[in-house]
Amino acid sequence: MSGVVQTTWVWEPAIYLFLGGLAGGAFLAATLVRFLSKDAFPRVTVLGAWLSTVALVVGLLFLVVDVAKPFQAMMMWKSFINLDSWMAIGAWLLFAAVVFMGLCSVFSTPKLVSIVESFCKPLAKYAERISKVCMVAGAIFGLGVAAYTGILLWSAHSIPLWNTPLIPVLFTISALDAGASAILAILLFEKSDKAAAFVKRASIALIVLIIAEACTLAALFFLHLNGAESQMLSANTLLNGELSLQFWVLVVGVGLVIPFVLTVIDMTHVVKNHELARLLHLIAIACALVGGFTLRFVILTAGMHAVLVSPDAYQAMLGVYTFIG
Repeated sequence: MSGVVQTTWVWEPAIYLFLGGLAGGAFLAATLVRFLSKDAFPRVTVLGAWLSTVALVVGLLFLVVDVAKPFQAMMMWKSFINLDSWMAIGAWLLFAAVVFMGLCSVFSTPKLVSIVESFCKPLAKYAERISKVCMVAGAIFGLGVAAYTGILLWSAHSIPLWNTPLIPVLFTISALDAGASAILAILLFEKSDKAAAFVKRASIALIVLIIAEACTLAALFFLHLNGAESQMLSANTLLNGELSLQFWVLVVGVGLVIPFVLTVIDMTHVVKNHELARLLHLIAIACALVGGFTLRFVILTAGMHAVLVSPDAYQAMLGVYTFIG
């Protein structure tokens, strides 16, 4: 028997959760590439910083639009003082991430630094230092945002599917996977032996993240299928219920299996043609991003309140549907 799905939170909040995670993961990946390569790939730094900043801002816009009263959501700063609330903590994380990511983007872009220099030369003089400091801070807060997208769901304890610390773990790993994939896509267009070495490192990291994500998913379902009946119903909604097609095809098949297989093929050098190998990499990256978004969509959609997914309530709903039909 599978559970039922909710329609209150659907694709808009899923977009926010995905873009928030993507921003945090991509910014962290770009930071690691910058410092480990000793600034060998300035284009990766600039594009990675801007990609993360734009993704986070767009995600926030979807969050604001989705709430019942958008203008009240824009005044969310009023709740910043309530640090006992995960919403307040998340608001601070988002605010700090946007500020530091945005500053890093500006002070990493030569044309914008030139504009800054025209009205404040001392500030432009320290552009590189400001960029690096903001990048480290942005990576820390960005990782916090990536984790927070899962903590936000975990804090809703009345939802059986979400009521486990494995949800923030899963979302964080998925965010790192999506972010590393996005930065890898930029690295693929760098032409140097050093870039090739970093592509290989990134590929190994992606394989590890895919395995970690698959293991976390397996642990999540093992926990729920051996838990309360409401947890079993919620899990079965994904495994063999209304959302099973999206879960197995898009999350598991497209999001995990295809990127894993294509990345392994590339690393074993089965494909000798450089352009074809890069194309396979890009297909793997696109699949990882599709899987990352779909994961959040199905987890959100399957998140029914405990009362609604209890066996008695479920049978009552089936009776109502049968009577109406």
